[in-house]
Amino acid sequence: MKRRGFTLVEVLVALAIMAIALAAAMRATSSAFVSSDGIRERTMARWVGRNELARLQTSQSLPGPGTLTGEATQGNLGFSWEVLIESTPNPNFRRVEIAVRRSGQTRSLVTVQGFVVGSR
Repeated sequence: MKRRGFTLVEVLVALAIMAIALAAAMRATSSAFVSSDGIRERTMARWVGRNELARLQTSQSLPGPGTLTGEATQGNLGFSWEVLIESTPNPNFRRVEIAVRRSGQTRSLVTVQGFVVGSR
């Protein structure tokens, strides 16, 4: 006698294999979305830090050593930044380190470093 079709066991095994493959694909897709959100967040934070560094560099006066803090919005995300300004051996230069974090969080997303030059 010649059989046609699949047995119930064969169909169930095929469905189980498909379910496992689909679950793995969904997890990979979810992981990619989470990763892209983190990259976007760090990119926006870096822009905030660079904007603050550019503001200091284009300022008319050389900032004194100390710490400055502030808030900024970039790409509909809220950030807080903290600028550490340090003296250097050359009195016309200041070393600047800017830590940027999401508003309300304590962990820095990025740190931007640079120098500010005063008048000669």
